[in-house]
Amino acid sequence: MVILYLALAYFFIVWIGTRLIVPHLGFNRELLPPSIPAELDQRIRQFDHESISNLDFLKKSYGFVTQTYQGSRFKTITNFWKAFQNPLNLKPGFMPCNGQNYLLRLMLIKSDRFTEKDIQIRIVPLNFFIHQYLRINVDGQWVEVDPWSAFLGVPFGKKSAFLG
Repeated sequence: MVILYLALAYFFIVWIGTRLIVPHLGFNRELLPPSIPAELDQRIRQFDHESISNLDFLKKSYGFVTQTYQGSRFKTITNFWKAFQNPLNLKPGFMPCNGQNYLLRLMLIKSDRFTEKDIQIRIVPLNFFIHQYLRINVDGQWVEVDPWSAFLGVPFGKKSAFLG
């Protein structure tokens, strides 16, 4: 019976509580800002100009996010406050999954190659912590992207497995 209570407490705290208080992890999609930093806008325009397809643009944007920001199990605990900060204001280095996915989503939408309907935000509750990844509709094909898990060796097109 104790195990059931612990499971229910975990479910409530992680699945509901965390999603209510952590930005970009909630039950509703947050609106994107009308303007973004000039450097990020230039990078989006550069990738848009260089990309031969929507998939190529997605790969370039994913590469930018994963090369600039990294996930970390340990830092998810020790730097938990970064989950509450505006991803546009964070310096390169560690960034939680919600921030990395927000930046990737922002880049895709601001490129005008993708719409909100092309991006599904997926939540994985059965992880040590709640985890988020994206499913992107690229020309009729759904592609899973999990930039936070790149540090684990999870490649583009895949998502982190249970307890990833």
